Amino acid sequence: MKKYLIIATAIFSMSSMVACSKFLERPVEDALTEEDAIYDEATLKSFLNGTYVNTATDLYSGNQTWIADLMGDEINGNLYSGDDGEFYNRKTSIFGAYKNDRYTAMNQIVYRANKIISRLDLATSDKDNVEGEAQFLRALARFEILKLWALNWGATADNNHLGIVLRNETSINGLNRSTIKESYDAVIADLVSALAKVKDTPAAGHAGKDQVKALLAKVYFQKNDFANAFKYADEVIKTGKYILDKDDTTPTGLKWTAKRYSEGKSTEMIFGFKYVLSVLEVGGELRGRYRSDVGFSPQGRFKASSVMYNLGTQTGDTRAAWYAPTQTDGVTYYPITKYDKDRFDRPVIHLTDLKLIRAESAAELGGANLAVAIADVNDILTRAFAGTSRNIATSATKNEVLTQVRAQRELEMIGEGDRLQQIKRIGALTGQTVDRRNAPSNCPGMAIQFPQGEKSGYSSFTMNEEGGCN
Repeated sequence: MKKYLIIATAIFSMSSMVACSKFLERPVEDALTEEDAIYDEATLKSFLNGTYVNTATDLYSGNQTWIADLMGDEINGNLYSGDDGEFYNRKTSIFGAYKNDRYTAMNQIVYRANKIISRLDLATSDKDNVEGEAQFLRALARFEILKLWALNWGATADNNHLGIVLRNETSINGLNRSTIKESYDAVIADLVSALAKVKDTPAAGHAGKDQVKALLAKVYFQKNDFANAFKYADEVIKTGKYILDKDDTTPTGLKWTAKRYSEGKSTEMIFGFKYVLSVLEVGGELRGRYRSDVGFSPQGRFKASSVMYNLGTQTGDTRAAWYAPTQTDGVTYYPITKYDKDRFDRPVIHLTDLKLIRAESAAELGGANLAVAIADVNDILTRAFAGTSRNIATSATKNEVLTQVRAQRELEMIGEGDRLQQIKRIGALTGQTVDRRNAPSNCPGMAIQFPQGEKSGYSSFTMNEEGGCN
């Protein structure tokens, strides 16, 4: 069952009044006054719908995916310059409109969620659900900010290193950053509260219990809390509502590799947004930055490293369809084809991701859970190689399973902004450098710099250390 967002044009227009405001680095108080926009339960819910629209168009257009991929180790970034070059070289500064605009957009979702929570007195018949959905969206935005603007959980022994600014009110008063522990605790507290309040069967495109659990699984996994990551991923998977994408049975049918980013063809989406022409045209930055079949040039587009190309095109691996070797000026580049469509739905959390989370968590927990991990990995391998020839043995050890599940995660999630977080997470867990560019997971460049506006708004604000990862 897909949880899609289909919002009327009128609601989109109302939300855009806030989206188009100049928020600088922090939300502007009363950019759209409560008296004008929120005065009863119906308008409060419309504002909530508009916040989902903003989440789709501003938070998940693909910008944060692009930034994360530039900072990872799967990309050939030798020709990038400007903002892109700073991301690739892991040496961001207070400048850079692309980065600063992302920070604004993410905090705008937090601001809007806080606005909704501050007006729950208007929710006469659906108060719990409205609050729960606002908490979900606030947690979602904060988690995305954490992943880019802070070092990972575990980067210090006591997790007392700095995380993000936690604004729980609509006031624009300056604040300093909370610790990474306080930041993760706030995200989890929102989601635990939301889980008790949202509906089992939400409105189309909204968050219900499955969506909250799926996000909890991702958050706990990023902090290497495998017991909780397993628990919530397992509960969602066992609903049976979400099925791994498969090839169509007809000879001319769509292959599974083309379905994750398609119009209504994927059976995997747990939370995401449906492309609606002229209403909600999601994924624009993914098409602009990754598409290989329209005006590909080495600069400004995703191109996988030769290492990733070789890993992703092994004999018999159907995922080789995601790569399109292209020669320009005598040089071969490796763009990917995942986003080679004029329009597609935008998954935020999908079943492949949750299966891999459950698999790695189960392997780390060990014991009887190891069998679950092996089965999950083999589901991924069976699909990738169109048969069981590459499956791992049912007697595989914990370390063998971990090696395989991490390898499959990287191959499955190419071009989805995931690798940077795995470099940071696994490095914090093991103390080892897994980055192919040989940078420690806790080097300064693994967290991008905050906009100067935060410092201007609060003189005691602590910026990230600069200097990259060299």
